[in-house]
Amino acid sequence: MLSKEEVLEIISYCDSHKIQRSVRLKESGITHWEFYKPRRKYRENEKSHPHEDSGSFIQLESGGGFVPCSVTEMEKSLNPSRKLHTSSESMTIECQTSRGGMVRINGKINAELLSVLVKNL
Repeated sequence: MLSKEEVLEIISYCDSHKIQRSVRLKESGITHWEFYKPRRKYRENEKSHPHEDSGSFIQLESGGGFVPCSVTEMEKSLNPSRKLHTSSESMTIECQTSRGGMVRINGKINAELLSVLVKNL
């Protein structure tokens, strides 16, 4: 299984040389499965422990540039407009306004939507 550094190196190399990952994987003799399985594992681990590597950077090659230590952060920096899949949970939120009115929001809400709702109350 590929190490986290190897996964980050492939992502970084493809971005800096503007090539598709499949081309780089073929050049390196790595199958899609050998790359995407550990990539998914590292992303799931980062999702379950979100603050473990936040804000950390690593140097992939001696004398090379620094990249985010997180596979998820690396993906976000390369594709800022891409929305990463987040799970939604069914919940009900009830709030009372300063004038005494009640607001009830009910449905499937993910963490991003919940954050926006709380900020705008």
